[in-house]
Amino acid sequence: MDEWARELGLSETAVLWNNENNLGIPPQAKAAMESGIESLNLYPDALCEELRGALATQTGRDLAEITVGNGSEELLMNINKAFLNPGDELLTSEGTFVAVYIWALAANLNVKKVPLTADYGFDLNALKAGVSDETKLIYIANPNNPTGTALSENALRDFIESVSSDKLIIIDEAYFEYALAMDPSFPDSSKWNYENVITLRTFSKAYGLAGMRLGYGIAHEKISTAMRKVRMTFAPNSLSQLAGIGALKDHDFLKKTIALNNEAIASFNTLFESKGIKVAKTAANFVMLDLKSEEKAVWAVEEMRNRGVFIRHIKAFGLPTCVRINTGTPRENELLRRTVEEIF
Repeated sequence: MDEWARELGLSETAVLWNNENNLGIPPQAKAAMESGIESLNLYPDALCEELRGALATQTGRDLAEITVGNGSEELLMNINKAFLNPGDELLTSEGTFVAVYIWALAANLNVKKVPLTADYGFDLNALKAGVSDETKLIYIANPNNPTGTALSENALRDFIESVSSDKLIIIDEAYFEYALAMDPSFPDSSKWNYENVITLRTFSKAYGLAGMRLGYGIAHEKISTAMRKVRMTFAPNSLSQLAGIGALKDHDFLKKTIALNNEAIASFNTLFESKGIKVAKTAANFVMLDLKSEEKAVWAVEEMRNRGVFIRHIKAFGLPTCVRINTGTPRENELLRRTVEEIF
């Protein structure tokens, strides 16, 4: 990024393309990691009991129902290892988290996708119609990345209860903290008592620990036990475990993060709608814009980059006419506003 800034002669930048928390890391997470540096000659806690215990307390689930890993991606990989065989079918949607497709292909799964709805959300009716005898795993992101759209509790529960219990269902809630702050009725699938549902969450977003690669899964004990059997022995590492424990304690940092995001999303919506740009309704820390043509999307990314604002063209997600922009610090959000006013 510094190299690009020098090459383009940029005096200021706004890095808004990876859905990171640009406020930095929670102070209590930083302190926890510093306290563990002198112990790095020792292997990590292989069972991650302290971190899992903290997550069990927060979610109200048993310790045996919590699994941790190197981000949600490793958990997705471990689910494939534990429960699926080559040739099994993963059912999901177009326009969702691209890593799901990548890890499914790496596991030699057959990936079956249904289209998004007209408002860029998961089409649960289409998913329901797509379930077959070959379907072994169903993936749903709520809110969805990269569109930001969310599903209601009633809609999700109706879908889960319509599917045979021998089909595993992943509910990926990477942006849960943001979504719940925007809508107190946002569904918390970790509280539900379905034996075939796995809830995935991460420390990479609201908790500001993307560089530590730390995620966790919540599921019935038999599912969690199977996932732990295929995980790497000492993952996550010691500092990641300590960072997660510290982050869970840092309520002030989370509160500040959520307040800034709520303010920024409201201003982003107003800004882009004033320019006549279609904005998907978001429940996360980013907005998705549909610029109606791939050419316009590429143009917007380049024009913003040339002015120091880095956003994501999401062609790789199957949405070639769209771009995704996450919220940043107040300074970054202001640079985005000025840039949009200039180029649109």
